[in-house]
Amino acid sequence: MVVASLERSLTQGMMATFAIASPGPMRLTLFDLDHTLLDGDSNLLWVTWLVEQGETPPERLAQQTAFYLQYQAGTLDIEAYLAFHLSLLVGPAFSHWEAVRDAFVADRIAPLIGTAARDAVARHRADGDLIAVVTATHGFLAQGIVSLLAPMPLVATGCELEGGRFTGRPIGGPCFAAAKFGQVTAWLQTLGHSLADFDAVRFYSDSANDLPLLEAVSEPVVVNADPKLASIAGERGWPQLQWRRTDSGHD
Repeated sequence: MVVASLERSLTQGMMATFAIASPGPMRLTLFDLDHTLLDGDSNLLWVTWLVEQGETPPERLAQQTAFYLQYQAGTLDIEAYLAFHLSLLVGPAFSHWEAVRDAFVADRIAPLIGTAARDAVARHRADGDLIAVVTATHGFLAQGIVSLLAPMPLVATGCELEGGRFTGRPIGGPCFAAAKFGQVTAWLQTLGHSLADFDAVRFYSDSANDLPLLEAVSEPVVVNADPKLASIAGERGWPQLQWRRTDSGHD
């Protein structure tokens, strides 16, 4: 049964394992999701969609906005934020949410992944890098988004399922700020590796919240940087890229 197999997968978390097959130099490339691969905030867009579709009350959007302001100020309680988003999924069956998510991804997310982001993923894949998306967005939503970029590992907080329905409980801890480094480390351990095993490790991100992981890799790359990260990147000579979409929908 499809739901049963997905239930087992999601209950085990979202740190998917992909084999490293290249006999040459090993390279690891990590991508943040929101404001990096995606020119927007997936959680804000998701809650907006749910309100528009009548899937959640309008006051949820005000709660999301308050959390986003905390994020921008660097004061976000990630545990509370994750609990808020997982609570949105409680009730209807997984199959219902899967249909809602897939419609959302096609309508609101696909237009926000630009050519530069897609080309970067394709280039690193063609070069034989081990690539993965590392995001604070919970695994159920993030998996739908990452599917637009072809199969690749996703390092994110899993969403517990019981009897084909979300419980509102996370699997594992948040994948945010300093915890991203720990989540990546844990994922690599499932492959029998550590960051030190790679000849080069690159991480693309937009946010100063990701400094712990940016500082841990050999090749930090800043994309669509927030003001704080842009300043730090300038001081340290890190590459800075723009992958934003224009208002017209073109790159």
